[in-house]
Amino acid sequence: MDSGRCGLSDPDSTALTPLPDQVVGPRLEFAYIDESGDTGMGAGGSATFTLGCVLIPADDWTTRLDHVIEMRRAVRDLYRIPMRQEAKANHIVGVKKVYRDLGLGDGQMRDLYQRHLKSLVTVSSGVFAISIRKDLVQKRDLDVFDRSWTYLLERLRKRSDASGVPIVIVHDIGQNDEVRKLVRRFRRITWSAVGDRVNARHIVEDSVPRDSQQSYFIQLADLVAYAASVKVLPRNGRTAKICNDEMWDLLAPIHVDKVSQRGDGIYLFPPK
Repeated sequence: MDSGRCGLSDPDSTALTPLPDQVVGPRLEFAYIDESGDTGMGAGGSATFTLGCVLIPADDWTTRLDHVIEMRRAVRDLYRIPMRQEAKANHIVGVKKVYRDLGLGDGQMRDLYQRHLKSLVTVSSGVFAISIRKDLVQKRDLDVFDRSWTYLLERLRKRSDASGVPIVIVHDIGQNDEVRKLVRRFRRITWSAVGDRVNARHIVEDSVPRDSQQSYFIQLADLVAYAASVKVLPRNGRTAKICNDEMWDLLAPIHVDKVSQRGDGIYLFPPK
């Protein structure tokens, strides 16, 4: 059983079909979003709440999905993990029963996590995360859900305004009503950093809820969110043998650095 720290080298994997070169920018982007942690501010909750965002161009969307499917087939052939098995960060780092029954150790689970993130470097036009260190927040009545989503939507607004490319938000179905209301409100009325009233004209108002079990891209957003949460607050114990603070660095080629002054694709609140 391999229990070393995760490396930054390419995991040994089956060669995947390359995507065609994209000469011009995308005509539309999907922003797949999922979360890690809980929004509660009381004792016993998670220390962080993180939203992971995976940007996928609509151009060659099917080819990009096929690339992820190829990766999943390679995982199935190597580790006997069913294609239908949801790749959920907490299940991977906690080595859920389905993985234990296959006899997979920490090294194999780390490789599984790496393979998923490495596929994103090929198929995604950018990844970023919004993370709230709840343990450092002074205002204990903070609406963590509203604040984190507002920060995320503001970054998407700036990106879409700069590029002129519309963005469609695709999120986990679990909080459909809350997300839909937030997106609608934000798109109509929001404020710039200097206090000017603006609207997010390139964010499509009709957000799309998806069951994560049925969407590989939502599953990848979940893995992105957890990796970002570990980057801002490193873990101890066995989970760190599978996903430690280096895992986020695998995504460096596609970090959306402009989301914060950190330069690593993570906006952290409160800032250190």
